[in-house]
Amino acid sequence: MKAMNHAMISAAALVTALAVAQPAMAQAADAATDGATADEIVVTARFKKETLQEVPQAISAFDEKALLKTAARDLTDLAPSTPNISIQPVATFSNSAAIYIRGLGAQGIESTEESPVGVSIDGVYVTRPVATMLDTFDMERVEVLRGPQGTSFGKNSLAGGIATYSKNPSGEFGVDAEMTVGNYGRMDAKAALDLPIVTDKAALRLVLNKETMDGYFKNRFNGKRVGFQDRTSLRGTLALTPSDNLSVNLKGWGLKDRSGAPGGDAAPDRTKLLYLVFGFEEPNDGAFTIGRDFPGNHDTDQYGAIGTINAKLGAVNLTSITGYIKTNDFNDSDFDQSEKFFFPTFRVQSHRQFSQELRLATDFSGMDGALSRLNLVAGGYYMKQSFEMSQAFPTLPVLLAPTLKFGSQDFVTQDNTAKALFAQGIFGLTDKLNVTLGVRQSWEDKDYFRDPTGTLLSPAFFNSRDVVKSLDYMEALANTNFAAGKAFKDSYSRSRTTFKAGLDYKINPDVMVYATWSQGYKGGGYGARSASMVTAGPTADNTSELFEAGLKSDLLNGMLRFNLTGFITKFKQLEFGVFIPNPAVASGQETATVNVGAATTQGIELEATLKPVDNFRISANIGYLDSKYDKFCTDLDGPSAYAAAPTSTCGKVTRLVNGTYLVDQDYTNLKLVRAPKWTTQISGEYTVPMGDSGAVTARLAMLYRTSWFSTVLNDAVGKTGDFTTLDGSLGWESADGRFRAMVWGKNLTNKTWVAALTPTAQFFIQRFYGPPRTFGGTIGAKF
Repeated sequence: MKAMNHAMISAAALVTALAVAQPAMAQAADAATDGATADEIVVTARFKKETLQEVPQAISAFDEKALLKTAARDLTDLAPSTPNISIQPVATFSNSAAIYIRGLGAQGIESTEESPVGVSIDGVYVTRPVATMLDTFDMERVEVLRGPQGTSFGKNSLAGGIATYSKNPSGEFGVDAEMTVGNYGRMDAKAALDLPIVTDKAALRLVLNKETMDGYFKNRFNGKRVGFQDRTSLRGTLALTPSDNLSVNLKGWGLKDRSGAPGGDAAPDRTKLLYLVFGFEEPNDGAFTIGRDFPGNHDTDQYGAIGTINAKLGAVNLTSITGYIKTNDFNDSDFDQSEKFFFPTFRVQSHRQFSQELRLATDFSGMDGALSRLNLVAGGYYMKQSFEMSQAFPTLPVLLAPTLKFGSQDFVTQDNTAKALFAQGIFGLTDKLNVTLGVRQSWEDKDYFRDPTGTLLSPAFFNSRDVVKSLDYMEALANTNFAAGKAFKDSYSRSRTTFKAGLDYKINPDVMVYATWSQGYKGGGYGARSASMVTAGPTADNTSELFEAGLKSDLLNGMLRFNLTGFITKFKQLEFGVFIPNPAVASGQETATVNVGAATTQGIELEATLKPVDNFRISANIGYLDSKYDKFCTDLDGPSAYAAAPTSTCGKVTRLVNGTYLVDQDYTNLKLVRAPKWTTQISGEYTVPMGDSGAVTARLAMLYRTSWFSTVLNDAVGKTGDFTTLDGSLGWESADGRFRAMVWGKNLTNKTWVAALTPTAQFFIQRFYGPPRTFGGTIGAKF
């Protein structure tokens, strides 16, 4: 805390010095090139259109130009350019994003739980973690919002949000095509077609995207590649403008993903059953050589539609956003990450969500006096989510009772309804000083139904999807098991109010300082894998409270953009998977998700761009994060035997039926997951003009992160970081901007690092790696 206080004082001093010195700096830079900073990006984080520099909160944004120059393929490519952000594929589901902002996030894939970080598509909040690894082709912009989003981001968000916006029809005929070829068999083909229908009244845009790759991993069992990708998506947008005061935007899309399960191995651990029963220990044959004896196909089909209506009603604008998304999955996983037939699974799921948001926003810009400085937004939000999931285990009953020559299959379903009323006001006390006040009242209902008994499947050790029962069959069986007392249901209804308040002050047209306070929360969840109501939950709502202050500035006559943010966030009722006593089961204990943690994260974030001449740009983002647990007393490592009755320094001790003990321990010394103390990226790009032949741009980016842990228990084998990676590209663009070509490379030093670690009870430890060196070429054309 002392170091953090010194850092915050230093930051405040720097802000003051820059503010005082800015006029002199601007005069000293009269000879500099005017407007040399990055192109302005217009964002809508506060329900109104503003440039990035006008928003008094920590936000990073990427437009099409920024996405192209970094060779971004999906959301993971945005993290290096944003301080204190980690975005990686979920360890066991490659099409799902594990997003951590300022030390908090999640890598779960269960639809009974909510992510601390929200993702939205064209204004529609995505309630489900799977299929959130969005591609970036034909994106108009992506906004990364750091900190709780309690009043102005669809549904509440505990730690931050990512808002993506796709392109709309231009109203003119046009074609935008792109082709990428890279190592590991990567081949992507993407195209967008703009079609005018009625001049200034109706236009259509169609986008087709095909992405394929062989996978980074080689299977020592059969010599094939593991972790391949095969995704096809089609999106259509119809824009209607019946009058100057009314616009209607209709989007629809379909996604077909037939990719393979992510590659990974089993971290060596001779205390786990994978070694004790099968004698298997991962060979030392390189990170990207692994073993698989079971199918690994991850099939996802997603369909969605979004309707947006904007109507100007005098000095009030009405916005309506209606969204529907349906996602179906059928996944095979060699969960033990080895060539032993130990713990494979099949997983089938269907998920649906519907949402409706209505907003009224004032537009007093044409008025005189104080009203011209007033901006009000009020609205309502409704969301309905439902899903069914069934998981089949070819070996689980045999592992528990060898005489049972069967596999098994269980079932879970949940309905979730969320409603909210919200309001936000921005008022200019003077031409330079603004105050922001926001409030959101939320109501949430969840209905949960879990059948852990399910059914036995024959034969045991099956490896075909044909054996897996349908969701309809399993739901009917679950109702039968419920009547027999073998399944259980639960529900809850809750409400919560969150607030936001802030001040921002323009020292001059190019320098703004601000301070804000805001609240966020994540609704409590149920355990999708629970064996009884003892472990089902629900958990309590997780809450967050943010204090943030910052500076946004364009200095040296636009040659330098310098943004600085300091923040402190308090998190309470954090959830963790812990061991708890349960006399109803043979072992006397189960694993459950319980609210046992509280944490404080605080830090400083710097984003700067220097463009001393037209052709050369240096960019840097630096994040400092001091994160710690304030409260964390529980049993994380399970039952243990003791010669004498143990004691706990912070909690309770429970003796189980087999004579072992659960002992609560103080874990406040642990580090938060994926929370490196320092994250730094420095990039430079230089453009060589070639007259009528266009221009060539070279770019090099260096990313460094200090060490961090991949697991709550800070397992040593999951510690990673403290290394540097390099990305680079060399691109050409024609003088008229219609044609472009680029060769690019990522992780050029071919650094091998652990991206995720997933201990699975007493069975094994799953270990996953970040991508190796990748390179390729991209060509694009616009007509």
